[in-house]
Amino acid sequence: MANKEYISDELLAAYLDGNTNEKETQSVLDAMKVNPELREVLDIALQVEDDNAQIKKDILPMLQMAAKGGENICAVFCEIFILHRRGIPYSQEELLSSARLRGWLKAKGTPLFCIGNLLAYSGLMVCRRYDSTLSDIRQALKRDNDVVVGVDREKLYAEEIDMEDLTNHAVVVTHIEDDAVTIFDPYQEPYISRIPVTDFMNAWKESHHYMIQVLQSADEYEPHPVKLENIIIDENLEELQEAIAENAHEVWAEARIKEGWTYGKERDDIKKTHPDLVPYSALPDSEKEYDRLMALETIRLVKKLGFDIVRNKR
Repeated sequence: MANKEYISDELLAAYLDGNTNEKETQSVLDAMKVNPELREVLDIALQVEDDNAQIKKDILPMLQMAAKGGENICAVFCEIFILHRRGIPYSQEELLSSARLRGWLKAKGTPLFCIGNLLAYSGLMVCRRYDSTLSDIRQALKRDNDVVVGVDREKLYAEEIDMEDLTNHAVVVTHIEDDAVTIFDPYQEPYISRIPVTDFMNAWKESHHYMIQVLQSADEYEPHPVKLENIIIDENLEELQEAIAENAHEVWAEARIKEGWTYGKERDDIKKTHPDLVPYSALPDSEKEYDRLMALETIRLVKKLGFDIVRNKR
């Protein structure tokens, strides 16, 4: 490789394998700035490596970390920014300690699905959703809701080199114009930045347009379950669906009985009688379908989040 004096072949191989530390990664990025041929080689290598690109795009990045290099508390700073904006007293040390103790803040950063937990811990009402739009953010800001999004940080700033399509950062969206999105970025001075809409959307798409919204009241809550229509389960999982459905009914029935409910031909909240306190097999088809749908959506969600369901052979 020409001009390979900038980095060694060993360092290049380690970078492609994801086995470089922060200093080594920065060395590769610095070399790319002055070595166009290196950038071309890495682009080709990454394209060849990512044969399953489309499959990866379909998987929701639940476990990707909101972190930047060796710093790992961007999501916490975003939540502190919101607490400060709302005039809610807080202790940064206590928040960091609570996040680490509860597993919301890990050594490598905050998992996407944990962003907002500190706000909920502080008494705020938080909801999360994938496949959001700019219109959704606009509507939230119009209601004076706070909005945090997961982004690929390097894609936000044209001067930075982005070598990996990955959600690795969290920012607070504070305003949207026709041509720009204003954000609070705890790792970019000045902390309030105007990002061109095209750059923002390019960075946001890596998280499947993941959005954390802090509501003012429960009246604003609108359910937005993950879209799972395109997730197909094979026939080997159909019996699993039925098993989950039946067990869900058993769990529900056991909880009801412990609360003092008994069987009755009609539901009576005062007498605590319920017509569904019967074995799953005796339920009307309409109730079975409800449990089956819940089971099916659970299996689909597991697959959408990138997990595999494997049956042990015995």
